[in-house]
Amino acid sequence: MTQLVKLVQNRGSAAFILGNLLVLALTACGGSTVPAVVTPAPTTSQGASTGGTVSTQTLSPEEAQILAAVNVARSQARVCGTEAFAATTPLTWNTLLATAATAHSQDLANVDFTADPTRPDLMHLGSNGSTFQQRIEAAGYTKWTNIGENFAAGYDVSQVVDAWIASPGHCKNLMSPKFHEIGVGYVYSVSAKYHTYYTQDFGTR
Repeated sequence: MTQLVKLVQNRGSAAFILGNLLVLALTACGGSTVPAVVTPAPTTSQGASTGGTVSTQTLSPEEAQILAAVNVARSQARVCGTEAFAATTPLTWNTLLATAATAHSQDLANVDFTADPTRPDLMHLGSNGSTFQQRIEAAGYTKWTNIGENFAAGYDVSQVVDAWIASPGHCKNLMSPKFHEIGVGYVYSVSAKYHTYYTQDFGTR
């Protein structure tokens, strides 16, 4: 089963808005049914901005595939839930965001977390209680104006961007013109429940 859950965080109110819970079947390799989780995003905004530094990091094939798919999606107008988005600019890869995203994917794979559809916010908490904002800033991505996070687990790399697009909350993060940079963390674990773990961290500075 897969779970698609919307999660948004705003700096001003420090409130979580939860909704858009969908349950779908997913068949994994070997003919078994593997739980997969997609949870969108906290997003956060704050005041003054400074310029960001673009990464020269070498992407893994999976990360490059996701970045390309995201930018293809952003190049086309679409409706996310009830909100229409015009085609927008491509996202630029950022090493700092990728560092934060990879750390979160690795952390959830290491602890072999089990998703709780009643608490989608937990998927954005590290095993040490860290929030996505804390992880992004700890990686060195500071003085940002907007940041956000999408998470998914249990999907093949060829499926995950389509799953995010199909979920209104994830789609809104993915299409938001407020975001200019992205980092993706992809982790594969043979022993962990979901096997594949994806975190997208978005930002603008």
